[in-house]
Amino acid sequence: MDRGGKRLSRTRWAFLSLVGAPLLLAWLSGAAGCTEEDPPEPRPGFPGDSCTKTDDCAVPLRCIDNVCVVPGGSGGSDGGTEPDAFGPGPGPSADAGPWSQCDECLEGTCGQAEKACGPDCRSIEACIETVCVNLSDSPQDESACFVYCQDRFPAGKDQHLAVVNCALEVMCSPPCTFYPQDYDLCRTFMNNGDCTGFQKACEADARCGVYRDCVKFCTSIGDCTACDDSADGTEGRKLLEAYEQCVASECMTESWIP
Repeated sequence: MDRGGKRLSRTRWAFLSLVGAPLLLAWLSGAAGCTEEDPPEPRPGFPGDSCTKTDDCAVPLRCIDNVCVVPGGSGGSDGGTEPDAFGPGPGPSADAGPWSQCDECLEGTCGQAEKACGPDCRSIEACIETVCVNLSDSPQDESACFVYCQDRFPAGKDQHLAVVNCALEVMCSPPCTFYPQDYDLCRTFMNNGDCTGFQKACEADARCGVYRDCVKFCTSIGDCTACDDSADGTEGRKLLEAYEQCVASECMTESWIP
């Protein structure tokens, strides 16, 4: 899936931090005082989380016996757009071990931060990949969008910053190359394996396509956050974020290396 102009943005922010500007810790946190004090949005439940109804769980999970679980079966009530309806991808799972020399280096240096990055931390990354994807031409809007994602999942903020700052400081080049080469390779790896169903679930649902097109072409944080104002937009965002959460489970550090 295309992520628009953000690849230039991350290169720029990483470069600024390397030449003496504050790390993303200050950048992401500093603008928080400029946002309204709205209550954080409840995090949708991930597999194993408790629930009382299916709406408590992240799409496409279902609430069964008060636990969020991946739905079983080969079709699904929504016409086959659930990840398991498509079967596993042909590639290996990320659980099999490092998928590249770059990944092996990053795991050796940022492994502790990666392991500490829980569901809320991955949700921040998924929100950035989903909502902020096209705001690189407007650094002020992009920074505000990153803070917006933090505010949606405040429990994961420190964990996410730990991964980001480790990625900026790590000395893994080589074997890693400059962003976005290794990140794109990691996304391809996940698309061929663990994230195949999530990707195809989004591609098969018109609501996800409409939402993805909206965030792809929005040019301000107001326009981007308005893409889910409708019920269909909200469902589309959930499907796209579920896919991005899957990618973030393996590729977050690659996403932030300079």
